[in-house]
Amino acid sequence: MKIEKSAYQFPWSQKGFENSLDQGLNYLFCDVDDQVLGYCCLLTVLDEAHLLNFCIRSECQGQGLAKLAFSELKKHLLDANFQLILLEVRESNLRARKLYQQLGFNEDGVRKNYYAAEDGKEDAILMSLLLSSR
Repeated sequence: MKIEKSAYQFPWSQKGFENSLDQGLNYLFCDVDDQVLGYCCLLTVLDEAHLLNFCIRSECQGQGLAKLAFSELKKHLLDANFQLILLEVRESNLRARKLYQQLGFNEDGVRKNYYAAEDGKEDAILMSLLLSSR
């Protein structure tokens, strides 16, 4: 929760994390000293993984950790025969959108008024990454 609250203006609640633990796959990204550097939460359906939350500790951002963590996550999902990763990202989160594009994600559409925002609601950009072409 400490990492979540420091990284996001509108963080997940404790209950949101508890629900995620009950429903999906969750991973911690750690360094050699077992310091938690970040985490991700995935909801899986058949051969699809929906990336619900992907976060690197604020003070560790910009060091390539997200790319490294995602690379390992992608290998794990491929080994488990997943075919597609889906996600939503805030329209205003240009840094994350750029990262996801660098990782090979495509922007597929818009989910209107998806996220809470200071002035009401903000749209989400829908993105996907095909893991293999079968």
